[in-house]
Formats: sequence, C-alpha cells, structure tokens
Amino acid sequence: MSKDFENLNTIIKEQKSVIDNLARHYNTLFEESKLGIAYLDKKGSFIDVNERFCKIFKYEKNELLNLSFQEVTHKDDRFHYNETIDSLLVTNYEKKCVRKDSRFIWVEVFINHISDKNGEYLYSIAFINDISKRKKIQDTILEQTKTMQLYLDIVDVIIVALDINGHVTLVNRKACEILGFEEYEIIGRNWFKNFLFEEDTLEVFEHFKKLCAKSIEFEDKFTNRIKCKIEERTISWRNKILLDSDKNVIGMLSSGEDITDILRLEEENKRTEEALYNQSKLASMGEMIRNIAHQWRQPLSTISTAASGLKIQKELNVLKDDDLTNSLGVIIDTTKYLSQTIDDFQNFFKIDKNSSIFDLYEFTSRINNLITSSYKSNNIELKINVNSKVKFTGHYNEILQTTLNILNNAKDAFNNKSFDEKIVELTVDITKNNNLEIQIKDNAGGIPDDIIDRIFEPYFTTKHESLGTGIGLYMVKDIVENRLNGKVEFKNDLLEFNNITRKGAFFKLTIPSTLIGD
Repeated sequence: MSKDFENLNTIIKEQKSVIDNLARHYNTLFEESKLGIAYLDKKGSFIDVNERFCKIFKYEKNELLNLSFQEVTHKDDRFHYNETIDSLLVTNYEKKCVRKDSRFIWVEVFINHISDKNGEYLYSIAFINDISKRKKIQDTILEQTKTMQLYLDIVDVIIVALDINGHVTLVNRKACEILGFEEYEIIGRNWFKNFLFEEDTLEVFEHFKKLCAKSIEFEDKFTNRIKCKIEERTISWRNKILLDSDKNVIGMLSSGEDITDILRLEEENKRTEEALYNQSKLASMGEMIRNIAHQWRQPLSTISTAASGLKIQKELNVLKDDDLTNSLGVIIDTTKYLSQTIDDFQNFFKIDKNSSIFDLYEFTSRINNLITSSYKSNNIELKINVNSKVKFTGHYNEILQTTLNILNNAKDAFNNKSFDEKIVELTVDITKNNNLEIQIKDNAGGIPDDIIDRIFEPYFTTKHESLGTGIGLYMVKDIVENRLNGKVEFKNDLLEFNNITRKGAFFKLTIPSTLIGD
C-alpha cells in the first residue's frame, strides 16, 4: 500500500515537473514573443498581456489589466472586436489604435476565440503586430501613386502601359477620354485585340513582340489607328521599353498624341493649296494670253501689210518675182515667230517632274520675249543683268512662272503712276553656294509699311479687284519655299536711274541649284 502510494506520488511529481516545465516554456514564449499577446474576456477586457504588448501601447501591465481592447482602439475601428466576438470566428484584420501617449498606431490583429467542449465561450487570444511603419510606407506609396496618376491625368497626351503580352496595366484620363471607356473597362484587356483594327492587329502586335524580345532595333516613334467607342483616331506614339531590376523586359510605356485632326487639316490644306495653285495657273494663263496678244499685234500687222501689198501689186499687174519672194520670206519668218510664241505658251504650263540643265542667258531671253510687249505698252523699261556663261539645274517652268509673276506684279505697281522712267531691274546669277539667285527691283513706290507683312497671304492684294486675285505672291512663296526648297525675301528699297532715285519693291529668290560650269 505504501509502495503504491509512493509510486502515485512519484507520478504526480513527474507530471507536476512536466507542467512546471510547460508553464516555464509557455511563460518564456509569452513574455519573449516579438508579437504582442493578450488574453481577453467576452467584454474585451484584458485578462493578461505580455511585455511586447505593453511596449506597443506604451502602458504598464497593471494599467492594461484595468482596460479593454476597445479603450485602446481608435473610435473609427471599434466595431471590429464586437463583430468577431459575436461570430466567434478566428479572424485577422488591421485597425488603428491609440497609445497611452495619444499617438496613433496601426496594428495587425489575429484573434482566436476559445470555447469549452460544449461550445461555450471561454476567452480570446489576440496576437498583435505593430505595422505602423509598413502602413506609413504603404501610405507613402499610395500618395506617390495618386500623385503620379494626377500627373498622368494632367498631361494632354495618351499614356498607356502594356505588359509583355499586350495587356493594359495603366492608362491615364486622356486615354480614357479618347477611347471612350472608363479606366476599369480598359485595365487588364488586351490592347491589340480590343483597341486596334483587325487588319492592323497582327502587324502591330508582331512588331511589339519583336521590340520586347529585342530582336529588332528599338523605334521610339510609331503611328497607327486605334478603335474607339465613337470613331477611329490616328495616334502618333512615343514608346519606352520597361525593364525590371535584372534588366529583363516587362512591358512598354507609350505616350500618344492624337493627330487625327492635324491629318484632316493637312488634307484640307492640301486641297486648298491645289485649288490655289490651279487658280494661280489660270491667272497666269490670262496674263500670258495678254502678253501674247501684245506680241502678236506687230507680227500680224507685218503679215497683213505684206499680204495686202502682194494683193495690190497683183491686181495692178506690177508684182515682180523678187518682191513676191521677199514678201513671202517676211510672212514665213513672221509666222515662225508666232509659232514660237505658241510653243512658249505651251511650255510655260508644263509640269516639271524632273530637274533639267538650263542656261541663264536663255532663261532671261525667254522672260524678255514673254513680257517685253506688255512692258513696252505700259512704258516700262526692263533692264536685265545676267551671267551668260553659267548654267544651272532646276525645275525650269516653275522658276520661270515665279519670276514672271513678280515681274507682272511690278508692272501692275506702275498703274496710275504718272512719272517717266518706269524701271524694273532683273538680275540673275549663281551664288558662291551654287544657289540660283533672282533679284527683281522696281521704282514704283514700294509697298506701304502697314501691309508688308501681309503681301504673301492668299487673296490679299493691293490692286483693284479687276487687276488681280491676290494669290500671285502667295503662290510664289509656296512654290519657291515648299516645292523648290528655296527662300523668298522682300523689302522696300531704292533704285537709282539717270541720277533719279525712287523707292520701290525688292524681291530676292534663292533657289538651290547645282552649278554645271561654262
């Protein structure tokens, strides 16, 4: 009996030793845990707390044992504990709490509710982790994200980011506005399948994949159509490959400018330009017809006189063979001259598709032939200065048209001017840079200072409406600068002739040309 008692006592001591060891281990784990630990009753009052819990909340242990979890919880988050007690579920959540020094902290709470074998609630164990630093970092990142999104939304260009599979990871306000969709309707969708036209998808996506694979040279500019909710738009993109910390391609960031309206305007301007050009050609044709009319008066009179003389001599039976031969020679030579003027008229309106080599002297002679009659009828003297030994390559007819256009303007500038010695001076030469330089100067009084800046505007004219359309100088500038890659300059200048100096207009055309030689 005593032996059994001793055995029982030994067992009790051993079990007590085990329990004491477990208690010590538990106490060590409880007190030295890096997590705050608290035991709570059903009302949320603290039954026990560990040292880490006290440090997190800046309270002494005995102070906390007189408080509840609700009392150290920020008022905005006090619903959490009540809900978890009512549901008696293991739960994990974040909430804002208040330390003893009244400072706010963020904690992550893991709560487990303990029940007896009958399911009756006994107590709760709460594990607390101070996540204030993490929250601060998250808030900073969130704020930076909001700021970045604000910047993206402020800029007036489309911003789109794609992953390597072409799925949209970021868009800004402008992108949503152009596409006609909300952000949530765009994020995550495949850009190429949803926002490009079917006929463009394969080509653009293959190009994108090659760029991401670095199998072709990167191009930061690209233009393509996009499919929007309302209408198609054309976007000019600037692209940047996105890399991770290991320099691996993770996608592409693109900024796009909507150039749809610009392209439409360019097309409209092109049509307007063509209309103006055709109108200018018609105006030039009218001027050429007037010039030819002037040129033909004297030759036609010569032919008429010769023919009439032959007729009279024939009727009087006094026509001699020598007179007949001479008169017929005059008629033939004169008709050749008339034929040449017709050729000049036809050549004037031919379109130069390619450059040709021209002699400067021949060029100025052609100008003189085309304009001399109208100048003489208006008592205007045309003085020509030309380097007769030089040739150049260029679009002959277009250069001829622009030069004649300015010369016709100079002629019209003398209208209603009563003074004598009306002079227009034409100088043609090649510069040191092998450019063709054409200078036209008159002494007709110049252009009023208040309209100098407008003389190259379409439909602007200083003439009476019966004398011009106002597109001549506009087309001169357009042809020289846009078609011939040259430059047109103008100023009012002085021209001296026979010791008389008068103010007039001065035009200088500089046209790139290749010097051929003597």
